[in-house]
Amino acid sequence: MNCFYFSVVIWKHRTWLLATILLLLMLLLRQLTKEEVLHLNPKEDLLSLQPKSTSTHTLAVWHVAEKPVSEEPGDLNIVFLKTHKTGSSTVQNILFRASERRNLTVAFPLYSYQFAYPERFSRAFVEDIPPGATHFNLLCSHMRLDVGEVRAIMPSRSIFLTILRHPVQTFESVFHYYLNMVPAFQPLANHSRPLLAFLEASAQYYNAQDASNGLARNPMAFDLGLNPREEEAASGEWSVELEKLNRTFHLVMIAEHFDESLLLARELLGLNMEELVYVKLNVRHKEGEPLSKELAQKIQAWNWFDMQLYKFFQRILWHKVERYGYMRMKRELDTFRALLRETVARCLAEDSVGPGDTADALRPWQPSSVTILGYRLKQNLTYAQYSSCFRLVLPELQYHAYLYYKQYGKDMRPLPTT
Repeated sequence: MNCFYFSVVIWKHRTWLLATILLLLMLLLRQLTKEEVLHLNPKEDLLSLQPKSTSTHTLAVWHVAEKPVSEEPGDLNIVFLKTHKTGSSTVQNILFRASERRNLTVAFPLYSYQFAYPERFSRAFVEDIPPGATHFNLLCSHMRLDVGEVRAIMPSRSIFLTILRHPVQTFESVFHYYLNMVPAFQPLANHSRPLLAFLEASAQYYNAQDASNGLARNPMAFDLGLNPREEEAASGEWSVELEKLNRTFHLVMIAEHFDESLLLARELLGLNMEELVYVKLNVRHKEGEPLSKELAQKIQAWNWFDMQLYKFFQRILWHKVERYGYMRMKRELDTFRALLRETVARCLAEDSVGPGDTADALRPWQPSSVTILGYRLKQNLTYAQYSSCFRLVLPELQYHAYLYYKQYGKDMRPLPTT
């Protein structure tokens, strides 16, 4: 093709060319916006928060768990697997508040606040359905997952949710929170550097046969009902378990991207944005220096399956964000975070405070190994404001006991002593 002919073609098709150029510019802008919305930080190699390329095999299972159709108009049925030290108490508070507003029937443990943890969940661990209710709508107390048993007591079209957090932060928090409770951790309670000492001689302290040590290795996988074995790390058999989980859960939230996860949950559950407002609950007061890179690597090696679990569902979360729409997500994040700031300014007298500065009714349970922070509400709130703000900061155990009494008209049963 000579230059003259080429010039004529360009002139005749200048409109098409301009449209093509505009389309390319829009695609480039979308990619740049994508990186901004996802808050990518190339320096943060430890947490590896960037979306990773994924095989076609993995992509194939991303569409399995779609939003179920409700049993009847207005019916909302939710199973939330409350994983340990991942931000799950904050999600539970959101769901508890939604259950009050919508008059949902909550599945409570027969005894105390957990479903006989660390035993696998059983329908026998659940309190009877209260008079007047036909089925449970919400199950969100601590348990070790058994999908078949959960489905036996929940409606067939229930929406399954859970949340994961980066295994380095999760295990560090689990270790210090349960230092005096998990058998594998207890011998190191008085050690000057207990976490390092445990990781350097884990075989000396850890007995995999003891279910009470479930949180001592791969705690998120344990909560999800899995028993990962060392040989699976090399064989890749663990990938089958991850795909099974993905077929079960309609959304696996990621704690490091909590707000994005909540907006995805909002669409899935049909909640209003105002129903998602939160403050971080059950937060530990941290002392000392941040984790060293060497210690973080030891945690990752020890919790190898939780690392695979986290990376797998992190990729799926970003795929869901992409389907949701990056520009839409950015707009709604701006709106939601403004709403969060307004709520905090209206409700809280100050940032989180220690247990000595918290009202009795709002004081979180305190383990013997760490300090858990709480909140103080502002004075001179109207009754409606106080009621709303009070529930926003109400700790897990108090809210659990309150809703149980409201639903059954009696106090919760304590754990049997024998």
